[in-house]
Order: sequence, then C-alpha cells, then structure tokens
Amino acid sequence: MTRVRYIADTLAEAISAARRAHGMEVPVLQAGPRRGVGLRARPAFEVVVDASGSSVRARRAAREALARAVVAARLAHAEAEAVVRSQLGPATSAAVARLGARLRAQALAPELVQWVIARVEDRLDGARAEEAAALMHAAAVQAVGELLPVDVPVDPAPVGSLGRPWVVALAGPTGVGKTTTLAKLAASWRVDRRLRVGIVAADAFRVGAVEQLRTYGSIIDAPVQAAHGPASAAEALARLADCDVVLVDTPGRGHRDALRIGEVAETVRAVRADESLLVLPGSASAGMLSESADAFRAVAPTRVVLSKLDESEGLGALVSAVRRSDRPAAWFTTGQGVPDDLERADARTFAERLVGPPPSVTPMTATDASMEAGRRG
Repeated sequence: MTRVRYIADTLAEAISAARRAHGMEVPVLQAGPRRGVGLRARPAFEVVVDASGSSVRARRAAREALARAVVAARLAHAEAEAVVRSQLGPATSAAVARLGARLRAQALAPELVQWVIARVEDRLDGARAEEAAALMHAAAVQAVGELLPVDVPVDPAPVGSLGRPWVVALAGPTGVGKTTTLAKLAASWRVDRRLRVGIVAADAFRVGAVEQLRTYGSIIDAPVQAAHGPASAAEALARLADCDVVLVDTPGRGHRDALRIGEVAETVRAVRADESLLVLPGSASAGMLSESADAFRAVAPTRVVLSKLDESEGLGALVSAVRRSDRPAAWFTTGQGVPDDLERADARTFAERLVGPPPSVTPMTATDASMEAGRRG
C-alpha cells in the first residue's frame, strides 16, 4: 500500500487535492484535523489516501486508449477504401472517409457510424463537388442528432400549485459529478427562477459530501438536511416541506454493485421523487456507460444527465448509453462552473460537438474533374 498525505486549510481542499492527483475513486484511508499540531499553529486538515492503484489505472487507461486508436485507424482505412470505391467523386470520397474516421474516434458504435455514413451518402448523391462539404457536414449533424433522444426537462413550480415540494433525485455511479450537477440545478432554480430550494444530502458515505453541499447551500441560501438511509431521507424531506423544490443527492455506487444500487433505489422511492435523473459522464468508457445504463434501471430514472462533456474523448459512447437506458437526455454539463456550465439537452448542439467543424474538401485537379464529368456521363 502506498500512503500519500495531503494537508490543507480545509478538509474539502485536502480532498480535492488528493482527487486531482489520483482520480475521483482514490481510496480515502483517513480524513480529519491534522494530528500533532500545536495549539498556536494554524488549524489544518489532512487526508491520507491509498495511491497504490493510481499508477496501475493510469497505465491501463493508456493501453486502452492506444488499443482504441489502433482499432479506429484500421477501421478508418478500411472505410476509406470502401468509400473510394463508391460512386462519389475523389475529393468527396476522401471527405466522407475522414468523417467516418472522426465518428469512430468519437466512439460512436460501428453500426451507428454505418447508418450515419449511409444517410450522408444519400444526401450527397448527385451533389456538385463545390457544395459537397457543406452538405456532408449538415447531413452528418442531422443524422447524429436523430440518434440522441432528448426531452425538455421539467421546470419546478412554486409549492402552492402542487401542495408539496417538487422532488428531484440524482443517481449514478461513483465520481460522475452528481453533487456538482445538483449544485448547478439548485443555483439555477434559486437564482434564475427565485424558487425556494432545499437539499437532502443523502450521500453520507463519501467524505466531505455533506460539507460540500452545505457550502453550496449557504451561498444560494438553500437549507441542507443530511440523511443516512431511506427512512432518514424521508424525514429530511419532511423538514423541507416549505420549499418549492427539493434536490436529493444519493450515494454513488459502482455500476456492478447491484445490492448497493438497490439501496439507492430505496432512497429514491422513500422520498417519492417526481424526477429521477441518471447521471452518466462523458469521461467514462463505452463499456462502463453501457453497464451503468443497465444497472441503474433499478432506480427507475425518468431522464438522463450527460455530465463532463468537456472531459470526453468519445461522445459517441454517450449516444449508445442513452439509447440503452431508454430514457431521454435532459441536461448537459460542460465544466465545473456553478451554475454556468449547465445546459438543457439539445440534440443538434451535441451532434455538432461530436461531428466537429465542417471539413475542407481538397480542390479537384483537372484529371479529377474529367473523371467526375465522365461519371456523370
């Protein structure tokens, strides 16, 4: 075991430093006031983590990234040869091949890549070479956008129209950004809508989680109630009965830990959540996202939040995960800013991020032009 100690003025700062260095899932061995500090010394807090697995995870991630790159390159080469053999002109064929490579590099599933490319080729059939680039990009964005189910999120209303608070629970695997997403929603509804917002901090297992939410709550004037389990969460909700909306932060659970995910589902049922948001991160692998979409069906999510889009190297994996969950995306998060980095889900915006900027098409040579003319006959 490799123990690493982090010392800071506050416990939250020490935890943040440890996670920045070793990842969100680094095991915390000890957390609290710094030991052996004299009475006259400045108060400090320390966190001790087990960093022995961080380098192993880093090497594994690097190997996986290299393997994905090799596979993507081989698929792109094969796809390029297939496109060149198609009825498109040389320059346009090359642009379509580059588009296919981009989609694969973004971890879009092979069958979905083929579907998008087919839609693009249909759109380009008969198009002039000078307009092909713009048409290809527009067709790709439209096709990818059609693959991502989205829905308008429900906006809470003042409690007077409902008779009780609107309850929104957030659930998902460990380290996906649930607490930060909750803070963004809370700040948006409190500041922009002027609603009375309450928070139930039901994640008592993660060190510093309750303190983090209390800090957010004090900034936006939102009361925070801590809870330990389903019954305690229901009691905490009752103490927030005068709020318009109450957000519930549930414990993060490993996507293969069915028993503990079941406990999260019990908490969601105990607070009678009107909206249950499954948070899936853009920073996760396609396999982890797929397994999470299956495992968290137990929570009965109503919509999906796609978090950490700014950290994603493969947005296409999120498309498959949302489709697998059979629930639409409602929110995007694109950074750590509260509440600025929060967006209502928009399929076209997502597709533009995934597809990237319009490609440039290499000007046709005289030989290419004659070949194109001959093809059109």
